[in-house]
Amino acid sequence: MNSQIHNLLTKWVSNVIERANLEKRLLAGEKLRVKFGIDPTAPKIHLGHMVPFLKLKQFQELGHTIILLFWDATAQVGDTSDKDAERPMLTREQTRENCAVFLEKFSKVINISKVEVYYNSEWLDAVNFAWVGELAKNFSVAEMLDRDNFSKRYKAGQRISLQEFLYPIMQGYDSVAIARKYGSCDLELGGNDQYFNLLAGRTMMHSFGLPKQDIMTFDLLVGTDGKKMSKTSPNCILIDDTPFDMYQKLINVDDGLIVHYFTFATDKTLEEVKMIEERLLAWEHPNILKKELADYVVTMYHGKPYDPSDSSTIEKVYYNAETQDEEDCAILRKDGKIEMEISNLLKWLKFCTTSGDVRNAITGKSIRVDGVVIDDPKQLVAITSEGTLVEMGKKKAKRVFI
Repeated sequence: MNSQIHNLLTKWVSNVIERANLEKRLLAGEKLRVKFGIDPTAPKIHLGHMVPFLKLKQFQELGHTIILLFWDATAQVGDTSDKDAERPMLTREQTRENCAVFLEKFSKVINISKVEVYYNSEWLDAVNFAWVGELAKNFSVAEMLDRDNFSKRYKAGQRISLQEFLYPIMQGYDSVAIARKYGSCDLELGGNDQYFNLLAGRTMMHSFGLPKQDIMTFDLLVGTDGKKMSKTSPNCILIDDTPFDMYQKLINVDDGLIVHYFTFATDKTLEEVKMIEERLLAWEHPNILKKELADYVVTMYHGKPYDPSDSSTIEKVYYNAETQDEEDCAILRKDGKIEMEISNLLKWLKFCTTSGDVRNAITGKSIRVDGVVIDDPKQLVAITSEGTLVEMGKKKAKRVFI
């Protein structure tokens, strides 16, 4: 198997059904129609959401046809695949507005001009109640309750609406509708949380006498703290974060996540990721690799690496060693630099007012100097003529010069 096909079938991938069939077709040079469904519930997209799009990019570069299907009708029902409760219904106008935002963001990774874009309201709006009954006959209540999140909620006595049972049926019918109206649907991609819905598509296609699509699911990119990445959590990196914010989050990922992030957040090949791992094993400093990671990902989504010198988000301030009270602020002066305790520096910058404010900020790991988290209120910080970047949280950042 050549390296391109190996990467196509392996990188980011947790499961392929049916792998032998898909591998055979790819090695034979067949050009496939590859579908990915998008739930336009909210327009925020983080790096974890982009894993399937990096895979779509690989397929597109090899000449396969990409189909983006927006679930504008299904989103009004609400998919609870990775949720522990019902989700609120959206209006059609809301879903369509979100679709437009998504397309603009996805263009950062794939060539949208060469993509087929559909909306499942085109066929689902025409389905009447009798037809819903016909589609529903392909699934049993037991099969629905066997789904992991439904099973947990049922055992916990939490409400499951019948409407939620319709979601996988609707999603399964999407594959039938596209295959019948616009041509074959050879492969569908989705996250691990979509596994049940993807299988529903195979069931539905078989019921309609169509060749069953292969399916490919993906592992998840974890958040910067190693936990599940969530749009409402500080561990999340949004693809439209500023270059400054994106860089700082990536430069501060845990050392143990470096290989994980090179694997899931970049389009580097498995061979290139293996080289990163070998550099770590050879005791190369993790900060060097994290800077490479940050530069690479920022370039992917912003076109160039983050450059502090032209960032409008960082104010430049100057510490005059001759006029400041050295007893208050400066701990040591030598070799053209000033060393100050971080506590004093934060007060001088007016990031903090009291020593209690300083302790709270440092305990909460919100203070960074040149990208490195500070955990000691007495730590010395060197200020030179080249400048020292001091940050507090996401919104306060100043570069200090002498």
